[in-house]
Amino acid sequence: MILQLLPNEILIECLVYLNTFEIFYSFDTLNSRFSHLIRNTPIYLNLQHIHKTKFSRFCSEILPEIKQNISSLHLSNKDACGQINTFFSLYLLDDYSHLQSLALTYLEEENLSQLKSILPLCTSLHSFHLNSSQIDDEPIISVLPLGHLQKLSIKTLESFLIYVQQPTIITHLIISKCSLEQIRYQLLEIIPMLKYLNIKTIIRDKQSIKNDTNHRAIHLKQLIIGQFRYPFDDFADFVKQTPNLRSLTFANTINDQKFINPNEWENLINSSLFNLNTFKFRLTCSHLCRDVVSYNYNRFQNSFWLDQHHWYTELLTNNTSHCIYTVPYISKSFELEENTKRSNYRSINISNIFKQVENLTFSYNETKDYSSIYFPNIISLKIQQKKETKYLQSLKSIVNLSNIKHLDISLYQKGSLSEELAEILREASQLSSITIDPINLKLLFSDKELCLSMNKVIKKLNIHKHGYYLFEDSNQVATFCEVFSNIQQLRCSIKAPNYIIFLLKRLSKLSTIHVYLRRISDRNLFYGLVEEVFRECNYRIRIKDLRSNLMKLSIWIDRYYD
Repeated sequence: MILQLLPNEILIECLVYLNTFEIFYSFDTLNSRFSHLIRNTPIYLNLQHIHKTKFSRFCSEILPEIKQNISSLHLSNKDACGQINTFFSLYLLDDYSHLQSLALTYLEEENLSQLKSILPLCTSLHSFHLNSSQIDDEPIISVLPLGHLQKLSIKTLESFLIYVQQPTIITHLIISKCSLEQIRYQLLEIIPMLKYLNIKTIIRDKQSIKNDTNHRAIHLKQLIIGQFRYPFDDFADFVKQTPNLRSLTFANTINDQKFINPNEWENLINSSLFNLNTFKFRLTCSHLCRDVVSYNYNRFQNSFWLDQHHWYTELLTNNTSHCIYTVPYISKSFELEENTKRSNYRSINISNIFKQVENLTFSYNETKDYSSIYFPNIISLKIQQKKETKYLQSLKSIVNLSNIKHLDISLYQKGSLSEELAEILREASQLSSITIDPINLKLLFSDKELCLSMNKVIKKLNIHKHGYYLFEDSNQVATFCEVFSNIQQLRCSIKAPNYIIFLLKRLSKLSTIHVYLRRISDRNLFYGLVEEVFRECNYRIRIKDLRSNLMKLSIWIDRYYD
């Protein structure tokens, strides 16, 4: 075995690129050398998307031996309700001082009191990422240790600006939403070492912040802005505070035509951004600005943009909007509408133009020429098909189907999709997840061959449709369980609670279920039925009231072994 011949230093470098579970389940039992090496190196533990059984086995069999070596930890309640609390209940309080990076996704209210006790103990924390729009981040920010913190991701700035009064050593900051005034007059004062700033939306503050001091972000090298809800002149005033900026990414639906005026950008760069060498943008405006966009696009083709900086641009148009963008296209998502047209494009390899796009929405137009568009790295594909037309060959010419992991056909309005879906299943070797309209799903049950194919590959199924309940009777439930006997994750709407019990009993590989249903009148009785199903299993259950007559039930299940 070649790995045996490699020195420990190289092996450690190689293990960094593997998932923690791959490391333990593939190498831990090979020999004593590997076992010792794995248990005495920093561990990067990402528990997102993990099956409950693997999670339980890992926490009971391996975690006690390695918890002192966990350097990076990512926990998520998204597909696993209760994962964060479950893990922290197994992770003793004296173990947190070793943790350097912590990421938390989809926090629940029940996590807050636990985290308020845990976070102050994370004295070595260098990186903290909070990705949760469901809760207020104030309880978290109030106890977050800042002594060694260099990388931070949070929802808003309000709580941070209240609880952090002294300068920090933070160098990387990601914010979901804030105002320009908060950044210019408050944030830059308490994060003077900032090198990387990523803001998804900069909105106007209802309350004006009065401060005459504009702090200069002299260390800021990279700035990424999603939506910017201020005029161009305000943006220009802001970047004057970033004299050493080297990389600017700007993806905005414009509210000021100065944003698509290349002369405005050229003057700003020449006067204030002397060190800028990377400029990526996507500037979108209404179709009402069509003439202005076309005129300004041609002005992006002068020597300043092409010869001096090598910033190449293209133009995308459709019936509702026009977009000037630098190549390659900077966003991970793209909506290819029936009338989308890539105009004025340069003779560049088309496989490189949209190489960063991973999520594609595709609407077919039988008269459209697709030869100028190609998406080599699509992971999630959404097909919006309204007419009885053959679109599959065109789709295969613009998308590498072998990379697709998730297929969304929930807005598929054709009367029959068996033939197209069967072909996609054959081509998409990595496909394991489907979102589909429940009405269309029932129509597919008559195609036995297609049902067999789906049962082999589909592990995650989303058939939730607002106001539509999946099953009319127990026979439909039985048919569903037969077709999808290997399903591991399910999201749906169900009318009667007893159908849920039926699913839990029959779908033996189900790990996660999210059900939208009418309120249960007797919850104690329902809990008793669930307990009867999982008498010898571990599970977590959550019930959330969404409206007066609607609730969401989530269960995370551990009951079978691979």
